[in-house]
Amino acid sequence: MAKLEVIREIHPSARVASDARIGPYCVIGPDVTIGPGTVLGRHVTVIGRTTIGSGNVISDGCVLGNTPQDLKYRGAGTMLVIGHSNKIGRNVTMHIGTEPGGYVTRVGDENVLLEGCHIAHDCFVDSHVYLGRSVQLAGHILVQSGAVLEDLVGVHHFVTIGRYARIGPRTPVRRDVPPFTDFFSEDYGWTSPAVRGVHEKGIKAAGLKREEEAELRRALSELFEDEAALQTKIEQLENLGVEGEAAALCEFCQHSLQGRFGRIRESYRGKVPPEAAELLPPEKLAEIERTLT
Repeated sequence: MAKLEVIREIHPSARVASDARIGPYCVIGPDVTIGPGTVLGRHVTVIGRTTIGSGNVISDGCVLGNTPQDLKYRGAGTMLVIGHSNKIGRNVTMHIGTEPGGYVTRVGDENVLLEGCHIAHDCFVDSHVYLGRSVQLAGHILVQSGAVLEDLVGVHHFVTIGRYARIGPRTPVRRDVPPFTDFFSEDYGWTSPAVRGVHEKGIKAAGLKREEEAELRRALSELFEDEAALQTKIEQLENLGVEGEAAALCEFCQHSLQGRFGRIRESYRGKVPPEAAELLPPEKLAEIERTLT
């Protein structure tokens, strides 16, 4: 009877911490870095220029660092950067960045990504984000800290999901979602998704001071309780001298109104977004910007 052996294919030039745990049938490419205490389950593939920090748990069947599904990608050494203490469910996929998108896809710290999620090229997922089952992020998306995307949410490219916002299940997201809002379709897509209220758990998770929370709640009520012109309501609140999270909410909404199709990040087409610029060495950033002009 044939003898079967567990096989792990780890390239000799890969940098894998001595206490990282690599499960059976994993494939680790030559340009991969895996930090201390990170655990890979079975059949995990990590390729491309992918850096994974410490304390992550990556479940069976994930494919991280694959080539972008974008015809503008020309094969440069773009990157996927994953932070620390993330819990990544089964069969999650993440792509490296593209040249026109700024070279970087990044996932921050202490995020939860459930089974079947996809994070496409040039996306930036901040920290303490929850992505439910089979959430699909197209390219060039920013998901800010504390956001919650429930199961089967699909997000259009160049969308920004604001801090501590919640997207309801099976919601198609085509424009920016303001911070601390509850955003969903009332009948799972037959009506247009919209702001339906305040994300109470998000406000609690943010740990705001009492006065700041009260001002934020007043701003949310003023901006979204009726269908009057949002621009006018933003100006009225700013004239009152709002501060803190309320001021940040007004600024977010103002930028979304100015963005094409209600998407702030449309202005970064063909440019290096600020999130990528923070991660790139100055000489590399200058090189990329020269190629984009």
